[in-house]
Amino acid sequence: MTNSIITAICNSCSCDSEEAQEYLNDETDNLRELRELNDLRLSDIEVACENLGLDNDYVEYFINALAS
Repeated sequence: MTNSIITAICNSCSCDSEEAQEYLNDETDNLRELRELNDLRLSDIEVACENLGLDNDYVEYFINALAS
C-alpha cells in the first residue's frame, strides 16, 4: 500500500517520489507525536490525508502505521 500512497501523493502534490515520502513521513511523525501526547483524534488523521491531497480512504493506512 505504501507504493500506492506515494503515487497518490505525487499526483496530488505534483512532486517526485522522494518528496512524497518525506511528506508522508512528516505527517506520520506528527500523528505519532499527537498519539504520545494522548491528543490524537480521528480528525487529525483526516487532516493528514487532506494535507497530502489524499482521500479519506487512506485513513486506514495511517491507523495501521500508528499501530506498528
